[in-house]
Amino acid sequence: MTTVVVPRKALEAARDPEEADSLTGAVVDYVNQIQRAGVYTRRELPAVAMQAYHADYYLAQVNNGGHSQFIGNTGVAMLPTTSGDALAGLKAMGASAQHQILQEMIAWVEEHPSEAAQQNGFENRPAALNALDSRFYEAERQQPMTELAARWIASWPELHTVAQEQYSSEIERLAQLHPHRSHRRIWQSVRQISFQMTDSLQITVAAACGAVAPEPELKLMVLSGSNMEGQQSMAFGVKTDKGPRLCVYEEAGGQLYEYGPGSQSPKPAEMHEILKSFPPALVGARLSVVEADTLRNFSRIAEQNLAAEAIDLLLRKSDLDPSAQITALRVNDDWAAWYAVTGKTSVMVATLGDRADLVGSDGKAALTVTRAEIERHAAEAAAGRDSLRAQA
Repeated sequence: MTTVVVPRKALEAARDPEEADSLTGAVVDYVNQIQRAGVYTRRELPAVAMQAYHADYYLAQVNNGGHSQFIGNTGVAMLPTTSGDALAGLKAMGASAQHQILQEMIAWVEEHPSEAAQQNGFENRPAALNALDSRFYEAERQQPMTELAARWIASWPELHTVAQEQYSSEIERLAQLHPHRSHRRIWQSVRQISFQMTDSLQITVAAACGAVAPEPELKLMVLSGSNMEGQQSMAFGVKTDKGPRLCVYEEAGGQLYEYGPGSQSPKPAEMHEILKSFPPALVGARLSVVEADTLRNFSRIAEQNLAAEAIDLLLRKSDLDPSAQITALRVNDDWAAWYAVTGKTSVMVATLGDRADLVGSDGKAALTVTRAEIERHAAEAAAGRDSLRAQA
């Protein structure tokens, strides 16, 4: 990709220094949207776009929580790439003071790797980073980065402006130019479904929702969790089609509870201690229990029968968005049944060794894909994965 597309009004507005962020923001939006729509990697986009993007990210992180937050939110593994882009952008735009400060931060990280890994913007903030923060804020008062960035961006030969009403169609046009786009999009959705079936926390929540009797609950979202006081367990908030829930996640399996206003049912006595970190009035009746063996069977069948690839293929053949939330219903020696929720639609899928069926309301197969079709779809997903790895 050799073009950076922004709305014409963003370039025009940025001629006023007080509106400089309209242009830097437009470049950030471009990078986000072209990566989402076209599945372009960092290496496949114009270098200047990624430099401006990460310079703006650096500015936002330090302004919000200092260099400690920048390190923590970026992660030590990604810090060299992100900082390298930001440094190049700062140099190109002429932000010499901020460039020097970021160089010193990088040197500090290299000299203090253990301390750097603990940074989060709140605790364990070392004096060296606090001093860099003070110098950075003073540099920003003297010469704001955003004004320098806007002038630099406006000079790019890669910059292409369009009318606001043409912007979305131009992004889509550029996205469709990517030769690996379709395979990469398949890989992204297959990976997201597979993660829900094989990650220990995700499959625990999925199976706990599916085990609710007499009717299973459909998992819509897994929320944040916390350690249980004095226990080798964690509790996570969950949204299902029946409302808010609490899933207790531990080595032995998982348990799903009513949670939230109105959950006044008495808790089982054995759970008083494990749930004491949560407001007692908000924790209601236990809805289901799933054991570790069941969870392992779900994950085994998911991998053995290419369940993620099968569900993705069936959703696509049904003209449904493959970005689905998965609930695990039943599992046997060689098959499993799942619910996939996409948008406002939910479908049941049975994944077997030789096929996968999308099950209709009458309990019969409304659509079937064969193992050969599933394997071809899996090969397309693998091609997308491999093309991304080649760009890493």
